[in-house]
Amino acid sequence: MNRLSCLCLLLAAQLGASTPLWAQEVSVTAPAEAVAGSKLQVSYSGRTNPRDFITIVKPDAAEGQYDAYQYTRESPLELRVPPDAGEYEIRYLAADSPYPTLWRQELVVTEPNASLEGPGTAAAGSQVEIIWTGPDNPQDFITIVEAGASEGTYKGYKYTQTGSPVALTAPDQAGDYEVRYLMGQSPYRTLTSMPLKVTSTEASITAPAEVPAGSLVRFEWQGPDNAQDFITVVPKGAPDKDYERYVYTQRGSPTELLVPETPGDYELRYLTGQSYGVLARAPIRTTAVTASVQGPQSIEALSAVMVEWEGPGNPQDYVIIQPVAAEVPAGGQYAYVSRGPELRITAPSEPGEYEYRYVTGQAGNILARQAVTVTPRNAPGRLKVVDGSGVSGAASGAADTGAGAGVVVVLDASGSMLQRLDGERRIDIAKASLRQLIQQGLPGNTRFGLRVFGHKEADSCRTDLEIPLGPLNRSEAAAKVAGINAMNLAKTPIAATLAKAGEDLAGQPGPNLIILLTDGEETCDGDPAAVITSLREGGLDVRVNIVGFAIDELMLRETFERWAALGGGQYIDARNAAELSAGLSSAIERPYEVLAADGSKVATGLVNGLSLELPPGDYRVKLAGTDERAVTVKADEESVVSLQ
Repeated sequence: MNRLSCLCLLLAAQLGASTPLWAQEVSVTAPAEAVAGSKLQVSYSGRTNPRDFITIVKPDAAEGQYDAYQYTRESPLELRVPPDAGEYEIRYLAADSPYPTLWRQELVVTEPNASLEGPGTAAAGSQVEIIWTGPDNPQDFITIVEAGASEGTYKGYKYTQTGSPVALTAPDQAGDYEVRYLMGQSPYRTLTSMPLKVTSTEASITAPAEVPAGSLVRFEWQGPDNAQDFITVVPKGAPDKDYERYVYTQRGSPTELLVPETPGDYELRYLTGQSYGVLARAPIRTTAVTASVQGPQSIEALSAVMVEWEGPGNPQDYVIIQPVAAEVPAGGQYAYVSRGPELRITAPSEPGEYEYRYVTGQAGNILARQAVTVTPRNAPGRLKVVDGSGVSGAASGAADTGAGAGVVVVLDASGSMLQRLDGERRIDIAKASLRQLIQQGLPGNTRFGLRVFGHKEADSCRTDLEIPLGPLNRSEAAAKVAGINAMNLAKTPIAATLAKAGEDLAGQPGPNLIILLTDGEETCDGDPAAVITSLREGGLDVRVNIVGFAIDELMLRETFERWAALGGGQYIDARNAAELSAGLSSAIERPYEVLAADGSKVATGLVNGLSLELPPGDYRVKLAGTDERAVTVKADEESVVSLQ
């Protein structure tokens, strides 16, 4: 103990105080030499204050001064060595100001060695492979910058911890550049560099000179096809870096792009993905288009009406029924013109004066209109069929799905499920309803599986089995559902996913059930009707129920109804959160048929499911394995049939 320490201890004893913490001894072990920017391990003992700390400073640093540090909470600890070579000190400092030094040791920091090896030239925007050696300290990285750029400058980079070689994207503008190895501590000192000359690339676009406004133009292109390169359409004379609707070149050539709906002179331009430099351009003129619509002049509220149209038929164009006073298209019953020259549309619910309108899909321009009067609707009746055995919900569903039968839910998590309904995202509403089904609706002996599409990759038709078919574990299944999220721009592979769901059920004794929950139509060129038919005809004992969520278009609902009928199941239409929860719960129930007096089938439903609307009259309700029940449906009343 030195003389100063003895005096301090003597003074403390004379004052009746305990030994000050900074006067207690400490033992520290650390290397005497380290490479700049590396990690240094320090071990220590003899101190207990977790607020003490160890730092590395210059030898002439004032007492109590510190740079980057680590608290002495656990031995050994790691310190980051300064990025510049030279002489330093490692110091152990007491916790309280003025941070007296309890221990110190000299540290020699040596210069690290580094090297770079790669091509001397590269095409603009191409991938450049760089072989490197160096200290590989935390956060060290390799970058490409303009020749002569100031120290510490960086652009696109790769961390050295990803290994050697690294692949860097060359700038998309020709010129002289440098590849640099930079240390990861600010101000990012350069350890070594090498020159890189970036050469220019060429591109071309071949497109028709004139196309109808709003149409999908098909064209060919040639170019470097580097990552994020794209082709856009902009007004003639627009600044070079401007872009509007676009398509990535990685989709290949030829490709397609929607042109603006306003007639005029435009340009197709090939733009680089980094700096939006224009590599090629092609002029294109859009010409004016016209349309017409024709339908009944008088229709009954909520009836299905047939409307014919003529026009450009561009993607997303639609025919809609709206009030005469609504000048801006803002909601109503509609059908996309892509469904054919004759469209089935649901009439508005309120009587009054309306118009059929042909509306463009991009800007919402009204190209044609025809007046139509909506008359009051004759009041329908309602029919509800319930399980009269005294057992409802999961237990009644078990009667159909069977003890230990398989239930596979197919969840749509594509981009459209990010849309909001009453302020809440559709995917969140769907997940809440599905968790309720898992936790309360399914029989305990169900063998459950979950397949999801749209949640893993944008612009993809991928489908994933998130829960393999097996005994239902309610808590694990609910937790899995909670972690799913929709992905923007993901597609809707209904056919492929239903085919996989059939494979998931292979070897599972029936009867089994597939429940598809979706808010949109097939977008991956599949044929769901053919897949469903194949499942049934291939010997799989399965029924397919479809729950359509927020489906506004009558013709799409009718498509789902047809698919469900092919699967021996039922289509359930859910317009909001409450209907989705009820509809998904009823999807495990038994189906029934409603027959007219002449024996023809007029409707189908699910036991304990939503009520059906029917014209007043006499009907019979038929459930497989039970007797038929007669029922009279009266206007504006609900008739209830109880089945065993």
